[in-house]
Amino acid sequence: MVTGDNLQTAKAIALECGILGSDADATKPNLIERKSFRAMSDAQRLEVAERISVSLRKRGHVVAVTGDGTGDAPALHEADIGLAMGTQGTEVAEESSDIIILDDNFASVVREPSLFLHFSSRPQASLMRL
Repeated sequence: MVTGDNLQTAKAIALECGILGSDADATKPNLIERKSFRAMSDAQRLEVAERISVSLRKRGHVVAVTGDGTGDAPALHEADIGLAMGTQGTEVAEESSDIIILDDNFASVVREPSLFLHFSSRPQASLMRL
């Protein structure tokens, strides 16, 4: 998991969602802060992203990515499911995603998914707001 959030927040979310199995898993190389990730060379960043994606897909998992910025667009596009923020997100991030969370609140997706999904320009995964 690469995160721009506070590491403790990211760790708690990752443990709750089952992305990480235990506190022991919530360390490098499984949990990387954005600052450290950005300090890596392009080749190192690609290697980390590929390792995460391939590892999850080998185990039959779906790779989901969240983002709100232009820099998140490649990862949003390559993920099985890309979720962009609709309020704070850039147009580039939204165009690269499958799902746009209109109120930027993940709890809304869990509570009322049909109300907070918006269509995407990606033809393979267009969702309309109901």
